[in-house]
Amino acid sequence: MIIITLNERCTQILVKLINSNAPIKISDLAKIFNVSSRTIRYDLDTIDEFLKYNNLPQLMRKPNVGVKFSELLEHRNKVLSLLDNLNIYYYNLSQKERVNIILSELIQQKDYITINSIADKLMVSRSTIIKDLKDVREWLTRHGLQLKSVPKYGIKVVGDEKRLRRAAIELLTEVIDVNKALDIVKSPIYTRSSVGIDKQITKLFEDIDIPYIEECIQIAERELETVFSDAAFSGLVIHIAIAIKRIQLGKDIIMPKEELKALEITKEFAVASNIAKMLEDHFKVSIPHDEIGYITVHLLGSNVTKTRPYANENWVEYQLLTEKIIRNVSSKINQDLSGDRQLFEGLLDHLRPTVYRLRHGLKLKNPILDEIKANYKKLFEIVKESLKPLEDYTGKELNDEEIGYFTIHFGAAIEKLNIAKAPKLNILVVCGTGIGTAKLLSSRLQSVFDVNIVDTVACHQVKEILKEKDIDLIVSTVPIPYEGIKAIEVNPLLTEKDIELLKSLIIKPKVQHTVIDDLIKIIEKHCVINNREKLMEDLSKFLNKASYENARGVVQPVLKDLLTKETIKLNVEAKDWEEAVRIGGELLEKSGAIEPRYIDAMINTVKEIGPYIVIAPGIAMPHARPEAGAKKIGMSLITLKNPVNFGNKENDPVKIVVSLCAIDHSSHLKALSELVELLGDENTVKTICEASDVEEVVNLIK
Repeated sequence: MIIITLNERCTQILVKLINSNAPIKISDLAKIFNVSSRTIRYDLDTIDEFLKYNNLPQLMRKPNVGVKFSELLEHRNKVLSLLDNLNIYYYNLSQKERVNIILSELIQQKDYITINSIADKLMVSRSTIIKDLKDVREWLTRHGLQLKSVPKYGIKVVGDEKRLRRAAIELLTEVIDVNKALDIVKSPIYTRSSVGIDKQITKLFEDIDIPYIEECIQIAERELETVFSDAAFSGLVIHIAIAIKRIQLGKDIIMPKEELKALEITKEFAVASNIAKMLEDHFKVSIPHDEIGYITVHLLGSNVTKTRPYANENWVEYQLLTEKIIRNVSSKINQDLSGDRQLFEGLLDHLRPTVYRLRHGLKLKNPILDEIKANYKKLFEIVKESLKPLEDYTGKELNDEEIGYFTIHFGAAIEKLNIAKAPKLNILVVCGTGIGTAKLLSSRLQSVFDVNIVDTVACHQVKEILKEKDIDLIVSTVPIPYEGIKAIEVNPLLTEKDIELLKSLIIKPKVQHTVIDDLIKIIEKHCVINNREKLMEDLSKFLNKASYENARGVVQPVLKDLLTKETIKLNVEAKDWEEAVRIGGELLEKSGAIEPRYIDAMINTVKEIGPYIVIAPGIAMPHARPEAGAKKIGMSLITLKNPVNFGNKENDPVKIVVSLCAIDHSSHLKALSELVELLGDENTVKTICEASDVEEVVNLIK
């Protein structure tokens, strides 16, 4: 009996054709798979034989049009079902697929596994597996792990448990997108990228209740008052699923005590403890304290689409970092982005999980990195240089995947500079990779079309949004079928092809006419314009600044406005850090900036979260959240006659205490930036510490 087999490339070509509604040219397939058109034709012949063998219609080939598969859902489902049930007898595994399956097998083993048993599973010879093990060893070495081999026992992976779990995630994401890995687990008929490894992914989680873990993450979202991006949501589910598998094998994470202690004071740890209890009851496992810490790290390191303002203890430091990064990029592109509040808040939301990922060695996958680099080549390099403050803060180097996400935020801000608003169609923008991508897509849509972007959301939020808001059209970066409402899938960077598709379907292109055009016409009536382009440029800058200040509604005071004779006190006697904070707070209260309860809030924050407020050697900056009793922007500065310890080993004892209160995200930033610049100079700090006359410090600030 003749058996028709498909190799990896043929399988992927067939899947691509099944999932395309339009014909695909042979030349395009050749580019996608990096082979010649002749090779693609041979592959198409093999696919036709496979289809004929299984009593399915053969491919439709039209010269100058392309190749297409049957449009009937029945035929498409049958092919996907065949691919899903394809076993190794009928499927030619590539060498790379064999290596991935061997790695997956090793990760699932508690003890040794023999080479013969792997060879039997993959239906290949022992010598083939021995050759493949060379690549397996290299892969493990790259991920900080080793392959241990013992005669008569077999082989197994050895190394740090954290590294092994990171490697397991890497193995998944190298082969397929994390969100799609989840879909493979939950749905046997899905867009297949690699039949062999898909089966292995399904096997990896065959006894894990994935929907229950998803429920746990949704509860975590509610408790943290946040929404994770789709990629982060799926990533968390996969991380927890792998953790449960490893705990079942008796392999636990061990975390350094100091690191665990620092995590225990976060709200995320409390939420992780709740998740752990639910998982213990459901999966009948015991989850150690260190594992709860590991779940906390992943919660902290996950990108969010919506979050609470001032959701963390380090908000002052993060705001300063955000301001510095925006300033760096602005100076390099010769465009002032400091007035873009959406950019500031988007970066601020993105910064915190980035810091945790860098500090704990968590890797972020960026599925559109190549497209970002291609479309924003120059901006990518500018952003890369501008992120040095973040690298200095964490002591870690950012990889291209992380830089790509920051580039998206800045790309969206630059696109937005030229947007004139004339809302028409209500559009919901949906994105699986994160809110930065969704905002970029929103900006691109608004710059080309007359549309109203109602919201930018993650995929799993769509049902709820549709209940609450009137939506005319969903524009999504992932497949998202919804009955009764049109959904169009586009590239996150909105290519020319996407624009043409949207034009032809429903959206009218934007008429590029702005308020500046109207102003120019008025000016022309009464004046002779010597340089039209320069006038337009100056008006654009002025109107953009004016509209921003209008929207903001709050004037940004400078440092000399806040630190005055009334808010500075020198050589103060305080018996401990608590009394020092109270004295600084009383100066704020006298200036009318805070209610009395704000002082207690500053003290309680230090007690709850620790001495993070000691921001530099000898300098503390106590503060609390705005809702704790801040009435207006305020600062006070005191120097201590006898320095006191706050409990910060690196920066104690403290000589200067600057108390801060803010009423929103941004109005205090200018003064805060000036303060940090002032205290960053050793000579200035020395002068302030030694000063005996308040006037001397006031003049220094001026």
